[in-house]
Amino acid sequence: MNDKDYEWLKANYVLLGNVRMTNEQARMLFDIYNRTTGESKPLTSCGRCVYNVKQRLKIEYEIIQRLRNKDR
Repeated sequence: MNDKDYEWLKANYVLLGNVRMTNEQARMLFDIYNRTTGESKPLTSCGRCVYNVKQRLKIEYEIIQRLRNKDR
């Protein structure tokens, strides 16, 4: 995950929970997911698919956050 993606997730962390998103927000989450994992999941409204993307991004975000806090 690059710094720009990390900062976007930090500013929009609430989206990783059970909330409604705009198409633009969902597109950004899927774009970050695809860049981070190397996959190419298409944007979908499938609840389980969106949930899995959010869960993976939450894990990746927390790993980077722990590493950054460790360096301090």
